Amino acid sequence: MSLTSSEYQHIQQIYEERRLNSEKELARRKSELYDKIPALAEIDDQMIHGSVQAAKLALEGNSASLDALSRTNAWLISRKRQLLTGAGYPEDYLERHYVCEQCKDTGSVGGKACICFKRAVIEEFYMDEGRQERLAKENFNTFDPAMYSSQSIDRATGKTYREIALEALADAHSFVDNFGKVYRNLLLNGNTGVGKTFLTNCIAKDLLDRGYTVLYLSAFRLFEIFSYYRFGDRERSQKASMDFDTILDCDLLVIDDLGTEIPSSYTTSQLFICLEERDLRHAPTLISTNLSMDELGKRYSDRIASRLFTFQYIKLFGKDIRVLRTL
Repeated sequence: MSLTSSEYQHIQQIYEERRLNSEKELARRKSELYDKIPALAEIDDQMIHGSVQAAKLALEGNSASLDALSRTNAWLISRKRQLLTGAGYPEDYLERHYVCEQCKDTGSVGGKACICFKRAVIEEFYMDEGRQERLAKENFNTFDPAMYSSQSIDRATGKTYREIALEALADAHSFVDNFGKVYRNLLLNGNTGVGKTFLTNCIAKDLLDRGYTVLYLSAFRLFEIFSYYRFGDRERSQKASMDFDTILDCDLLVIDDLGTEIPSSYTTSQLFICLEERDLRHAPTLISTNLSMDELGKRYSDRIASRLFTFQYIKLFGKDIRVLRTL
């Protein structure tokens, strides 16, 4: 995941603040408990002294004394836990807590970017203002099937709009539950206001909560990146190249409102490259659109239409939910 120097410094500052906050919080907890339970301070002092002694013994090759020191340290750890739990505190109350336990708030694991680092990049540079609030409001817990008619029927399937919405909800749950195990792409179709974006947010929120990286881009923004990559000035072209890396690298790419952008032969070819590359990586893509499959086939190249026909197709029916909620 490529970043400019200033972007990288910005992300590193976030991680530095996380580490400083964890140090301050640990110091606060120690101060709190050392006054209440002085024995804990004595144990920590003994463990620090023991660590210094262990390093010296290891250099001297004194394995017998090192083993004895190790047994003493194990007893001290056990005693510390007893004192903590006996006073009603968690066993790890006097250990440093991190936002990401996997990388210890360094942003890397084994020399590679941690998943939390990728998420931080997306949240800082790609998540539009207010999306976190929308995800808190629009999720599986707030999805309301009552917004879909139980009287109106789709002639093609013979099912009510509500039955179709419930099936779409089940498909969305299945997509999330099998994410990372079963490779699938989703194409959400329906008129404006029938809940495509809401269902997309349900999926995105659940995957984000599970630790995956989700990049949400409107079709307009995606095609803008494609255009800047080829036709922008040096700065914009360089930034678009980095954006493209993120588009290909994220766990789930969401393209919202495909068909509302102004395509060109170049941006259309870039869309195919994007879909093809993610398919080779088995990296799922979710696309929402107002266009029917026939309209998608006419608007884009045969290669893109062929690729989209492999997506799992979910169609929603109904009146504009945003209008219904104001009634």
